[in-house]
Amino acid sequence: MHIISYRGPGMGGGVSPSLSRLEASANGNSSWWFLSADGEVCARFGGHKEEKIGQLSKEIVDGHYRYCNEFLWPIMHDLSEYATYSQEHRISYEKFNRILARKISRYTSAINFFVQDYQLALMPLQLKRLCNADTAVFWHIPWPKSVPEQFLEPIIDLTKSMLSAQYVGFHTTEYAENFLNFVEQHIPGFKTFPDQLTITRETAKTYMPYIHPFFEGKIEVYPAKSRGQTQVVVAPLGLDVAYWQNLAADRSQANPLSGLLKTDYILSVDRADYTKGVIPRLKSIAHFFDFHPELKGKITFAQICGKSRMNIEAFAKYYWETRSLVNSVNAQHGTDDWQPVVDVPGPLNSAELAALYRDASVMLVNPVRDGLNLTAKEFVACQSANPGSLALSPNAGVFDELGPWSVKVNPQSPIEMSASIYHALMMPEEDRSACVRRMNNRLHANPLNLWVDTFTELLAEPESTNYVNSLPLSAAR
Repeated sequence: MHIISYRGPGMGGGVSPSLSRLEASANGNSSWWFLSADGEVCARFGGHKEEKIGQLSKEIVDGHYRYCNEFLWPIMHDLSEYATYSQEHRISYEKFNRILARKISRYTSAINFFVQDYQLALMPLQLKRLCNADTAVFWHIPWPKSVPEQFLEPIIDLTKSMLSAQYVGFHTTEYAENFLNFVEQHIPGFKTFPDQLTITRETAKTYMPYIHPFFEGKIEVYPAKSRGQTQVVVAPLGLDVAYWQNLAADRSQANPLSGLLKTDYILSVDRADYTKGVIPRLKSIAHFFDFHPELKGKITFAQICGKSRMNIEAFAKYYWETRSLVNSVNAQHGTDDWQPVVDVPGPLNSAELAALYRDASVMLVNPVRDGLNLTAKEFVACQSANPGSLALSPNAGVFDELGPWSVKVNPQSPIEMSASIYHALMMPEEDRSACVRRMNNRLHANPLNLWVDTFTELLAEPESTNYVNSLPLSAAR
């Protein structure tokens, strides 16, 4: 397995550990290409040997970062009101992908690559041109329902590159259908087959004129062959259920917020990101105590909510708005010895999170739009006797798997959300246990290794094909 990702091993969140499992599935016949924090292109071979193979300029790295986070991120989450387009940043994005592909192609003989996410959407076309490689792209975030007309051209360009991939993967059927619809509506020369999740390239009738030697002026033409197809794959990322269950069962791990939480609590774990619905959540908390003042001092909202992309104006502004709202809610409803919102920036390690999940009365996951959201799965895996309830937004990709047994919350309406939170909090133990049992069944039906096996099998290659690590470093620069 040959992996290309923006960030490499050991990074936070659920993606890096999942890619590590993908790497391990290759049994040493692997390479992992990624960007270090200081802009170095790095490669890890066989799961243990890591080398630096070249530097990307700070200008290109910064421009690429801004294009991803100021433009692609909001567009892909159907939040175009937050989008800022810059032609200069787009050029940096293109250079980033092109240079990275060139460095990789000069340093390896691999013919199949797993490309992770939107930061590297131009890699399939570049690798096809450079080394005729097949790729599987996994799109970890949503694909939008629609793209505003003024932003269509750069997204069309990105999509054309993705169609050079052999496989394009998404977490949910909705994202896959959105992608197919976009191709059908905006990419000429391609035919979609939604029932087969397949996109084929229409036969390109590229005519090559030929002058017949005996009949002056007679032209014969020869149509070129079709270039093949792209298979769309729906493969929601699974969870290592046993790992989280074992962490939660370890009672030696104290609840990390035990000193701050003196009551039962409702838990949220996310970043101060406008896609996560932090501001609607805080507004719903204010409504919750307006409607249920009898619960003041008896229930606390625990929010693990760190800063995110503070060098991007939209994210920084959103963070400070959340801080202002936390202070406002606490000032409005707090008492001398209790605050309704306990806000902790984190980060917390897995063992600490497991203890928090285990003891929570309700897990509140209310994104405006979210590719998947593994915290909902982690919470469910950590429940045992007298479990908590999961309150979940339909706009999280994980709703496809866990939605039927969660309490549905509407992130667009803080008043409705406050009512749903109360319902989740008051759910009888028998109902909570039944819901958690069914959600756990779903987690076991889609374990992490199933996601790993899917892409390992799709990108299976002859054993003789391996990375080449014999070129001088200068050749890769």
